[in-house]
Amino acid sequence: MTNHLKETKGFTLIEVILVMVIIVIISTVIITRSRDLSTGLISQTEIMKTHLRYAQTLAMSAGGSDVFGIKCVAAPNEYWLFRGTNPEGNILKLTDDASYDIDSDDKLDLAQKNIQASAFTVYFDGRGIPYSAYTDAGSNTPLSPDLTISITPAGEASPIQTITLTELTGFIP
Repeated sequence: MTNHLKETKGFTLIEVILVMVIIVIISTVIITRSRDLSTGLISQTEIMKTHLRYAQTLAMSAGGSDVFGIKCVAAPNEYWLFRGTNPEGNILKLTDDASYDIDSDDKLDLAQKNIQASAFTVYFDGRGIPYSAYTDAGSNTPLSPDLTISITPAGEASPIQTITLTELTGFIP
C-alpha cells in the first residue's frame, strides 16, 4: 500500500504566507496612494469651513458695529477675509500658513493648496446671519437658498467636496 500523502503536490505553508504578505503590501500601497488626493482635499475643505466660521465669529464679536465676510474668486483662484461692505477693501489676514499668501496681499492662493473652489462672496452681520450682498443694515440681501461651495483638486473635476452655508442661520455642518 502506497502513502498518498507523499505523492500529493501543493504549496507549503511558508509559500502561502509569503504570497499573502506580498498581496497585503501591494494593497496597502495602492490604497495609500489613492487616498492622498482625497485626504488633502478634505483637509483643505475643513480649513475653508474654519475660515468661514472665523469670519462669522468676528462679525458677531464686533457687537453689530461691523460686517465681515469671505470672498473667493475663480481667477486667479484665491480667497480672503474682509471687513466692511467692500470685499476689495479692508482685507484682513486669515489664520493660515503665510506661504499661501504668495503676493503678500493677505489673499490665500488656492493653487498653492492644489485645490480650486467655486466663486462666492458672503457677508456676516453682528448676529452671524449670512448675506450675498450687503450695503448697510437696511439694504442687504440675505442668502437664499443655502450657499453651496464646491471644492475640487486643482485642474480636476472630481472628487468634489462641498461646503453648505445655511441661509438665515449661517450654520456650516
